[in-house]
Amino acid sequence: MSALRVLSGKLKQMVVARELIVFGCIHDSRSGAAVEAYHETGYGALLIDREHTALSDETVAEQLRLARALDFPCTVRVAEDCYHELSRTLDQAPDGIFVPRIRSREQVERLIRAVKYPPIGIRGLAGSTCPAGKYMGWGSVPEQIEAFNRDLVVGIQIETAEALADLDGVLSVPGVGIAVIGNDDLSLGMGLPGRLDSPEYIAAVERVIAACERHGVLPGIAGGDPAVISHWVERGMRAIWYASDICAMWAGVQRQLADLRDVLEGAGWESGA
Repeated sequence: MSALRVLSGKLKQMVVARELIVFGCIHDSRSGAAVEAYHETGYGALLIDREHTALSDETVAEQLRLARALDFPCTVRVAEDCYHELSRTLDQAPDGIFVPRIRSREQVERLIRAVKYPPIGIRGLAGSTCPAGKYMGWGSVPEQIEAFNRDLVVGIQIETAEALADLDGVLSVPGVGIAVIGNDDLSLGMGLPGRLDSPEYIAAVERVIAACERHGVLPGIAGGDPAVISHWVERGMRAIWYASDICAMWAGVQRQLADLRDVLEGAGWESGA
C-alpha cells in the first residue's frame, strides 16, 4: 500500500467542498463489523468515540486500520485534549480528530499546536513505528510532515456556555475544520437540560451556524431523529453525527421481536418472549 493511502485527504476534500457528511458512530462494537456496515450501507465517514465509551487503544487502532483498508474516511473523538491522548490517537493515522468540551480560544490554539508537526505545532514524530509512519513507507520525513499538516481534519465540539459566549474567538483559530454541537452538554450548560426545542436553544444553534460560516468552519450537529436532522441541514449544518452502533442494535432487536410477536399472535400462537 502506498504511504499516501495512510491519510488519503478524502475527508479534508469533503470539508473544503462543504459536502454534507453523515457519520456513522461507534460506541460499543469491538469487532470490525460495525465499520463494514457503515461503509457498505453508504455512510460518508466514521466516528469512533473515546469520550463516552470503554473502547481500548487496541480496538480503536484495529478499527482505524480496517477503515483505511476500505478507503473509508475515519475520525476519533478523544477523551480529552492532553498531549498523550492526542499523540497516541494521531499515530494510528485517523483522517480527523474531534475534541469535546471546548471552552476557550486558548484551548483551541493549544490543540492545534499539539496535533500539528513543526513548524506549525509541537507534535512528536514517530517516523517508522506506527501507522502514521507507515513502517518507513514515506518517501521522506518532510513528505510525511507536509501530508499530515495539510490533510488532518481538526474538529471541535461546541457544548459549553464558555464556547458559546466566544464563538468568534473559538472558531477563528486557523486549522479548525469542523465544529459539532453537543446537544446534551450545550443545553445543560445553558440551563436548559434536554430542551432542544426551546426558542433560546434553537437561537444558540443558529448562532453557531452563522459563526461557522463567518470563519469557514463546517458546522455540525449530533442527533438520531431524521426530521430534526433535516431541519438543521436546511439551515446550514453539514457534518452530521447520526447513527450509533449500540442504539441501532437495541432498536433492531426490539423491532425484530415486536414483528415476530405480531405474526405469532396473528396466527393464534402465544409467545413466551
